[in-house]
Amino acid sequence: MVTIDKIVTKTKSKKAADAKETLEKFVSKIEEELESYFNKEIANAFGVSKKEKQLSLHILHHIKEHNLRPAKRLRGSFVYYGYKLLGGGKEKDIMFATMSIELIHTALLIHDDFMDQDDTRRGLPTTHEYYKKFHFNNKFRFDPLHYGESMAVNSGDAALCIGFEILGRANFNSQNKISALNRLFRGITNTALGQSFDITLEGEGTASEKDITDLHLAKTAIYTYENPLHMGAILSGANQKDLDLISKYAIPGGVAFQLQDDILGLYGDPKKTGKPAHSDLRQGKMTLLIIKALEFGNKTQQKRLKEIWGKRDLTESEANEVRKIVKDTGSLEYSRKVSVKWAKKAQKAVPEMERKKWNQEAVYYLDGIAQYMVEREV
Repeated sequence: MVTIDKIVTKTKSKKAADAKETLEKFVSKIEEELESYFNKEIANAFGVSKKEKQLSLHILHHIKEHNLRPAKRLRGSFVYYGYKLLGGGKEKDIMFATMSIELIHTALLIHDDFMDQDDTRRGLPTTHEYYKKFHFNNKFRFDPLHYGESMAVNSGDAALCIGFEILGRANFNSQNKISALNRLFRGITNTALGQSFDITLEGEGTASEKDITDLHLAKTAIYTYENPLHMGAILSGANQKDLDLISKYAIPGGVAFQLQDDILGLYGDPKKTGKPAHSDLRQGKMTLLIIKALEFGNKTQQKRLKEIWGKRDLTESEANEVRKIVKDTGSLEYSRKVSVKWAKKAQKAVPEMERKKWNQEAVYYLDGIAQYMVEREV
């Protein structure tokens, strides 16, 4: 097993490169399934009248377009490989189940963009902006922004429930399916509570490193890693001890992922990250990068950072100032090291999985993903 230290400080690992390639192949596979699913859903669009059905079709076409924008499909891959991990062999059915988490992810992104007041997602308009323009183009009365936000809530709710329904209709052992659905429901509930903590920290404008860690443990670790891996494993018949071992990988892996995602949010290419440039900075997001820059910086750096951080009309020049402050204070390097620490902790679960003789392909993928997520390029 290649160690995280070696990968990050010296070279790109083959295992991480293999995991990336596996993920890319999975993307093509699941997107074919999603395209087919949406076409059937659109063909049977709800509506008690022709006029109402036209609006339903408009919403479904938007959800489809939003969902099929370029994406990593990491969560879907975790459902798939969580299932494979314990020997699950129903290929067609597990691919159907992977779509569930991808629709739910689309729903939460639609809601998240509304809460964050972002204008774009993966280079195209966010749902509330899309329907704000729809309001304007159709010369509706009242406030176009309120209409756009209301439609984002409704579109997100529709995508969320479609996602739950997909899993409910999947052809698995009934008890396993009910357990997987309950796990999914609880995971999304906890994600909503974690998101509430996130926006509350933003409102407070202050946080400790423990607050940031607690946020990632409550939100990304559960939502992005543990929940989909548990879903897949449960559909394959996992017991509680199996799930506990998966959590030993998933929880620290999710924290590492989010810490690196925050770095990419500040320094990454928006075309690759899918997020608007310096979105987290404009929103005044609480990240380890910011709180450590405030802690490590001198008075001049602290003052300037506080002036820019959370500025809604942020310029690229100001964003570059923050990038320089974060780097010069040592906060960037600190955040990278913390991310690596968590990724190494996730990797410690891999030998236990190997000793249990879990599916070799799935274990190899999880090991590689733990490495790949912290060496993603800025």
